[in-house]
Amino acid sequence: MKLVLLAAEHVFAHVPPLVESLLGIRVSTTQVYRRTQAAVKALPAAALDAPCPGVSADPGPVYGMVDGSMLFTDRGWQEVKVGRIFQHIAPAIAPAIAPAIAPAGAMGPSQYVAQRGLFAIFTQRFEQALPPDAAADQVFVTDGAQWIHRWLQDAYPHATHILDFYHVAEKLAAAAQAAAAQAAAAPASWLPAQYARLWAGQSSAVEQAVAELLGLAGSVAAQLGAYLATNRTRLRYDRFRQRGLLCGSGPVEAAHRTLLQVRLKRSGQRWSNGGLDRLVCLRSALKSPQMYLLTDLFKKPTA
Repeated sequence: MKLVLLAAEHVFAHVPPLVESLLGIRVSTTQVYRRTQAAVKALPAAALDAPCPGVSADPGPVYGMVDGSMLFTDRGWQEVKVGRIFQHIAPAIAPAIAPAIAPAGAMGPSQYVAQRGLFAIFTQRFEQALPPDAAADQVFVTDGAQWIHRWLQDAYPHATHILDFYHVAEKLAAAAQAAAAQAAAAPASWLPAQYARLWAGQSSAVEQAVAELLGLAGSVAAQLGAYLATNRTRLRYDRFRQRGLLCGSGPVEAAHRTLLQVRLKRSGQRWSNGGLDRLVCLRSALKSPQMYLLTDLFKKPTA
């Protein structure tokens, strides 16, 4: 089991010297690879996607965050979709300023769902881990990807849906830069003013400010205005803050590195589809509260 745990964190070729130094046992890189692959194949797939343990209706909302991470394979760059499910208890006093997108509070253990390939497989697995009818206050904080938004709206119609504050802020900053490129720079106070309006739930005022921004091409202004108008219900940051909710998707952005990239996106690495899928599965199980699946596996006489 220790060999597999080391392989989940280190390049296969680096594991043999670690095993020898820690346990005094000599193994080859091939042995490390084969035993790791065999262990992942033996993990019970149904248990990996079981409802997130420890999540209940009390005491805080259950968050679902979804994004994609690009990893290099024999067939080029491919996306691994990542879902993170966790419970967060907000502090007694909600933050009053915009930079505090992720207020301090108690964050429970996270369950991860990661899948390369078609989104239909990923969404099915995610809904098993976080059932739409679960007795909990469900909150989704996501970016502007349309497929994510449409799926979550359909599958979780009674949940709270929030558009990540930073993605909106980036679009507004890009608009200000585009206006400046046309020698019609927006006033220095323009961008901070729009951030403050967003944070106060005044997205309609932001739409108007974008439409009136001098130097911004009409097509760009129309596109950004439509984006803001379409997502009005997900931009009510004033109401979200009153409930002590997170308004940024930082937890799933961090998951790209802690779950995937730190092991699977090192310099020079290239994966076969099968090898990538198995390591993604292993790391998802180990980073979620599912260590027992691997422990139970090695307790069997056939281990």
